[in-house]
Amino acid sequence: MPVLNDRSQLGGWQGLARRRARRLPAILQVDTGMARFGLAPDEVGALLDRPDALAGLDLRLVMSHLACAGEPDSPVNAAQRAVFRAVRQRLPTVPASLAASSGIFLGPDFHFDLVRPGAALYGIAPQEGAENPMRPVIGLRARVMQTRGVPAGTPVGYGHAARVDRDSRLATVAIGYADGFFRSTAGGAAWFGGVRLPVVGRVSMDSLVLDVTDVAPGTLGPGALVDIVGPERDVDAVAAAAGTIGYEVLTSLGHRFHRIYLGA
Repeated sequence: MPVLNDRSQLGGWQGLARRRARRLPAILQVDTGMARFGLAPDEVGALLDRPDALAGLDLRLVMSHLACAGEPDSPVNAAQRAVFRAVRQRLPTVPASLAASSGIFLGPDFHFDLVRPGAALYGIAPQEGAENPMRPVIGLRARVMQTRGVPAGTPVGYGHAARVDRDSRLATVAIGYADGFFRSTAGGAAWFGGVRLPVVGRVSMDSLVLDVTDVAPGTLGPGALVDIVGPERDVDAVAAAAGTIGYEVLTSLGHRFHRIYLGA
């Protein structure tokens, strides 16, 4: 079912309906203030002034998208809602949808008939600066491939971008930026048995190095799994270390992971 965003898409779908001699289902998107997808409100008004405006269409939903839903105090949210309500008055029998993940948490006035949770399904914090009301559901582990002991002052990784400041034990782990663990995440950490394992040096394409000195000797060796995303460090924390948002972390995770789906 297509989401129709401009007059050419609308006309193309109506043309197909005519050729098939039947009404076709569609969703109409309105741009209420994001300048991304959708018809402008005045375009919708002019369109609906025509008696044949929706000929051939079985319009299932009218929708828009909030630009600042992650900022609950932004006046943009109320302004977009007002524009959307005005458009909806022209289509009173068509179900309406304005809120995606963050918009859901702005309250019932933004819910209309249908909401569109996306990242919220994975437990990503929906609003900036507020406590996350959801429990994270994503875990990500990586396997230790090799461990070694090195003396204080040893340079590590590409460009010798880091040096250990004490006699250390290091673990090379099989995850890198080719898997969606960003190179900019250098300075982040993994976890093992409640112990924080700092990333040392640059993240490589297929690997990174962790300082595992504080883990009890003999408990972490080749084959062990460390938590990249887990109870101590959720997706949002990984994103913050990389200077991005949880959405980008999740959509960047590659296809080389073995995925395990657990029920409730």
